Amino acid sequence: MLNELRTGLISSADGSVNPQRADRTGAGVVTSAHGAYYEAASRGTVFMVASQAGVTSQAGLSGTTPVLTLYNPKGSGVNASIIYAGAVFTVAFATAGAIWAAVNTDLGAADVTGTRTTAHRCGLAGNNREPRVQAFTAATLPVAPVGVALLGVGLTGAITLDSQLPGVGREFGGALIIAPGGALSLQTGVASGASGMFCEYIWEEIDIA
Repeated sequence: MLNELRTGLISSADGSVNPQRADRTGAGVVTSAHGAYYEAASRGTVFMVASQAGVTSQAGLSGTTPVLTLYNPKGSGVNASIIYAGAVFTVAFATAGAIWAAVNTDLGAADVTGTRTTAHRCGLAGNNREPRVQAFTAATLPVAPVGVALLGVGLTGAITLDSQLPGVGREFGGALIIAPGGALSLQTGVASGASGMFCEYIWEEIDIA
């Protein structure tokens, strides 16, 4: 029940208790008017990374991947809440194959190793805050990961044709969380076209209470 309903903007500090407000038509406003991830991005806890050069993916789910990979190190103190994961392909596949978002879930397994990328950036542009989650341009995983989401299919048609998918991806919106010790990689059922796979990830780092 609304005890007090005001019309117009109410500005307040985090954690304060405020009266509910109405919009100009009198409807109750119960959500923010800004973007879904504005609060997290404005605090510098959203990060993103994209491939700066194309690679040829491995054929099938594998513990050795040349594709951009996220690893949440043990002891990081944060959960990596995945907002988006996706890829584009600039070279057609030789044969069609599935594309997965794949995860490693043995949090006590060996650390992920590989070539760290410096291409990651904080969602608060201009903020040089470093993420605690690590991004690798190529990685060695403790074991082959398990596909948990199908992102699309790599196709064999010329990439200049309308029938060829320009990219594949999924907005997870936080439905996939990589805990410390876990990893996320995009993997393909067959090898992608030569040096033609580019990946991207967007995630939020949330302190573990």
